[in-house]
Amino acid sequence: MIYLLTSIALSTGIFVLFQRFTLWNVHTLQAIVINYGVAATLGWMLCGGRSIFVSVQSEPWVWTALAMGLLFIYLFHLIARSTQELGLTVTSIASKLSMVLPVAIFLAFDPLDDLTLHKGLAIALAIPAIVLSSWKEERISAKQGMMRWLVPLVIFVGSGCIDLMFAAYSGEAHMQSVEHRYLFASLPLTTACIAGVFWLAASGQLNVPSRSTAMAGLGLGIINFGALYFLLEAYDKINLERSGLMPVNNLGVILLSAASSVLFLGERLNRRNRFGLALGALVIVLLLWETVSR
Repeated sequence: MIYLLTSIALSTGIFVLFQRFTLWNVHTLQAIVINYGVAATLGWMLCGGRSIFVSVQSEPWVWTALAMGLLFIYLFHLIARSTQELGLTVTSIASKLSMVLPVAIFLAFDPLDDLTLHKGLAIALAIPAIVLSSWKEERISAKQGMMRWLVPLVIFVGSGCIDLMFAAYSGEAHMQSVEHRYLFASLPLTTACIAGVFWLAASGQLNVPSRSTAMAGLGLGIINFGALYFLLEAYDKINLERSGLMPVNNLGVILLSAASSVLFLGERLNRRNRFGLALGALVIVLLLWETVSR
């Protein structure tokens, strides 16, 4: 359970750090690229470098992870843009609801993933819990109308694909050693970093980052890699099917983010938020009950 709690805490740290970027005058794209460079470097150092890659390069998860790096950099930047232009509400709903895609796929096609009463009720409550806990009254201009639906849809599908990849390859059948898990987390980060450098160069933004941008990227990279690694460890160590673990992780991030916002950022929760957070807590209890009763 410590792996899941650590992943939730680090994932929450990513959102909190993103919220401070504007206050610290951080160049978002540069910080994101630095973040991927730092995270990838940590992963390669811990996994053992080129030798471990050569030993598993024929495995399908290797090339899937490398290709997913392109989605990493695009989606991370899109989430930042959506947060800045549409607000945290729309963005968080889209990214957290992404769990519906892999959960539905595992329940439909994984013979080891059973739909029990507790799990079915928990998953059914997860969607209103996410929406209500993130909901706030916001006004947007007519110009933002198309973006309000298109961008969250892309975030929803993209985040779902990333969740599906990590959940599908996280078991012992693919991750046969701790070095494999380090490598698995490092591969998409490496592709994202390389793609980000080309993106900066093509847009004329490839220059020496400010101190605040460099520090933000460094901190984000350490947190980002840790969140990915501990999530993989949670998939491997916790006795709960993947369709149950994903809602626990996502709702745990929501609950901790809400607590952090209230305690440290002075955010006030409305009645819908409080009800949604209560539903989220109930979802976690139901899924943990499923784990303990097995």
